[in-house]
Amino acid sequence: MFALVVLLVLSCLSQEVWSCSCSGPRHPQSVYCDSAIVIRTKFVGQKVSEKNRTRMQYQIKTTKVFKAPEGFEDVQYLYTATAESLCGYQHTSTNKSEEFVLAGHIIDGEVFINTCSYIAPWASLTYCQKRGFMQMYAKNCECTIKQCTSVPCEIDDDRQCLWTDHLSRQKSLYSGHQAANWACVSDSNGLCIWDSLKSRLYSPQSKV
Repeated sequence: MFALVVLLVLSCLSQEVWSCSCSGPRHPQSVYCDSAIVIRTKFVGQKVSEKNRTRMQYQIKTTKVFKAPEGFEDVQYLYTATAESLCGYQHTSTNKSEEFVLAGHIIDGEVFINTCSYIAPWASLTYCQKRGFMQMYAKNCECTIKQCTSVPCEIDDDRQCLWTDHLSRQKSLYSGHQAANWACVSDSNGLCIWDSLKSRLYSPQSKV
């Protein structure tokens, strides 16, 4: 009887430990700066990994690398847990020509994604968000973005920008004004401030 009780307790603890939860949306600039790899890619195939049956392997075709360590310039495979309870990402689009911007992390030389990862159709991004991923976010990773979910709230130091889109009750935080149009950039005084990406010069060599 005692062994049965212990087994039930361990089972409950296991479910608690492995349950999937996300911390919530992040500003696209935070996504870029905090991720090990950020790419634009197409999902062209999927299967259960032969090396580890608890993982799903997605075959991708990388069309643009925004950020990646050396040796990851041509990523061909992504990995995720097969179980949704373990935050396994389920790709539902059947359009193999559709491009996605994707941010992942690297474990033992392989790129992993999960249901909390930033994965969005490239076509759904605003013009400013595309400019951010292609140019501006990388130049301003010394600035950090602090979420404001309720008032009052304030920054902790001069290298932060306060993200208040949470207060506007948008259907999607990524469509909020700051997320859709602005980046947190360093000014001439070394302070971090919000600046519209619409007002910044755009290199003609980089096409969206």
